[in-house]
Amino acid sequence: MRAICLDLDGTLLQFDREYADLLRNAVADGLDDPERADLAGYDAAFFEAFEDHEPNPVRRGFEAAVPDATDDELDALADALLRHEADACSPPAGAAYDLARLREEYLLGVVTNGVGDWQRQKLAASGLDQYFDTVVVSYEVGAHKPDTAAFEAVEERLAADEFAMVGDAEADVAGGESAGWATYRYEGERIADLPDAIDWG
Repeated sequence: MRAICLDLDGTLLQFDREYADLLRNAVADGLDDPERADLAGYDAAFFEAFEDHEPNPVRRGFEAAVPDATDDELDALADALLRHEADACSPPAGAAYDLARLREEYLLGVVTNGVGDWQRQKLAASGLDQYFDTVVVSYEVGAHKPDTAAFEAVEERLAADEFAMVGDAEADVAGGESAGWATYRYEGERIADLPDAIDWG
């Protein structure tokens, strides 16, 4: 039995606008006075917390962007950003149909960098979560791709003889190769075509 795992952001879900626009929309929704926010500081604080696996990197980002925000405002900002991020994501054409067909022959998984609840909610909002046998999120294994921890977690969960990783980023390909998996760099093609595109070795 073979397993095919896909990355989430940029592979299963494609953004239809710039992330800076999502941040601005979240601030407009979450604050009575959006001018209080200096979004230039968001990214640096977010990624520092993200790389260190701090519990809530989004909150850290907004704490930097809006230093005088109350706890309720920080919660509202995070909720608004998740809502806008989910709304801005859409799967490739025919993804649901393709995944349903692939499940007839393959075990399917998601391997994604991110915070567990956040990534799972985005996947659920897309309606694609029902097609996957497992979802592994980097925060839940304590290491981001290309570290092999997430790939090892998949191997523990899926009874497959061969594994393949499909993703749009170098971290997907490099991590999969380090784990001894077949890999494929995704560039927007139909998901149904992936089994033939993967070099299983």
